[in-house]
Amino acid sequence: MLLIAGEVLDAAALAWVEGQIAGLDWRDGAATAGTAARGVKRNEQADLSGAAGQALEQFLRSRILAHPVLVTAARPRRMTRLLISRTGVDGGYGDHVDNALMGPPDDRLRTDLSFTLFLSPPEAYDGGALAIEDPLEDRRLRLPAGDLVLYPSGAVHRVERVTRGVRLACIGWIESTVPDAAAREVLWDLERARAAWPAEGDPRGRLALDKAIGALLRRWAAT
Repeated sequence: MLLIAGEVLDAAALAWVEGQIAGLDWRDGAATAGTAARGVKRNEQADLSGAAGQALEQFLRSRILAHPVLVTAARPRRMTRLLISRTGVDGGYGDHVDNALMGPPDDRLRTDLSFTLFLSPPEAYDGGALAIEDPLEDRRLRLPAGDLVLYPSGAVHRVERVTRGVRLACIGWIESTVPDAAAREVLWDLERARAAWPAEGDPRGRLALDKAIGALLRRWAAT
């Protein structure tokens, strides 16, 4: 299931993020790629180890985890550290699949879902689409700055070559409370039905939805 969470960052938040990014140092993005992906990754990643970087990461994390689409669709249990990617002209990231497990050996995180939060407006660069493999055709995304796309970590995807400008994005991975993708989709559909339930509708129907969602969470959620 591929979903878009709109306006994770509003104009004021984007302006603050842009100011913070301007003061960061950068390093070769291949350093954080898996063995198979390292040869197709051509970008830079921000050093977030300093005070400014940590403040930026905490700010972005709080905004991402507060968005109702992400909370409801992903049901996050844990999240990786965030990455800030900068891709200039001729940069990109070829076809790859994200690592199934991330983090130190004593605290591995299972990557159920990946996300890209776009930080550059599409008019700031050419190329650079996030292409996610679909059974029928690749989905190519160049979202407005502040919007986020959530997609399965096991999907083959790439960042196409940038031909003008600079593409900035925030990337991260989520371990879901509900490991099974089909179960997450069922819960997402039920939550949408609950949110759309009319105020004047039969309260017994709404209560039945509440009961079903709770029962499925008890069955499917990892503890």
